[in-house]
Amino acid sequence: MTYGVQMLLVANIAIYIIDWLIFPLNRFFALSGDWWTHFGVWELITYQFLHQGPMHLFSNMIGLYFLGPDVERGLGTNRFFTLYFLSGILGGLGWSLLAPAGHNCVGASGAVFGVLAAYAALYPNRELILIIFPFKPIKAWVFVLILGGYELLHTLGGPGGAVANSAHLGGAIAGYIYATITGRPDILRKIRRKMESRSEPASVSQNEINRILDKAASTGMHSLTKDERTALKCAGKR
Repeated sequence: MTYGVQMLLVANIAIYIIDWLIFPLNRFFALSGDWWTHFGVWELITYQFLHQGPMHLFSNMIGLYFLGPDVERGLGTNRFFTLYFLSGILGGLGWSLLAPAGHNCVGASGAVFGVLAAYAALYPNRELILIIFPFKPIKAWVFVLILGGYELLHTLGGPGGAVANSAHLGGAIAGYIYATITGRPDILRKIRRKMESRSEPASVSQNEINRILDKAASTGMHSLTKDERTALKCAGKR
């Protein structure tokens, strides 16, 4: 158990108990579909700690409990907190853009989906054994891809009131991108090298360079085309 995961588990469970036994927090701190009309920016954070029932809470916390520690170790605690809340916020924004009027959203699902996607970004080839695939290990990236496809299909079919699929999808996308940028510098280096190789001009033969130099000598540098100037510049760097 890592520090960040432990704090999030304690906070979610404690707030659920308060909401259930002491004071109805859902009524005031859930994310409304039109939160911007009353400037309820705080709802993008508070809704992440509210749940509809014990199974809703359990299903979110079980994913955080099993996969969260490895993500936190891979990113560091501060970045893990940033990942968690950023995924929850962007998931809530995605849901609110598609939500039917009068609906509210609660739950840590967007944030937890961000953690799941981050796990797949950091450890794509690790194998997971899941209840839905008993005794058959499945690679992390395959599992998240299946979940993402499921959420996308349901999002395209309509956001619905009970299950905020668009929040799940938005959180997963945010988590994957954030973990890739901060936790997988090897991927970024590969992307950068490919972009640089594509931007490099094709090599120019020595005969072509001689032709351009002769042209410049006879008619002046101003007579060279843009491509000819670029070819000369590249030849000078070699």
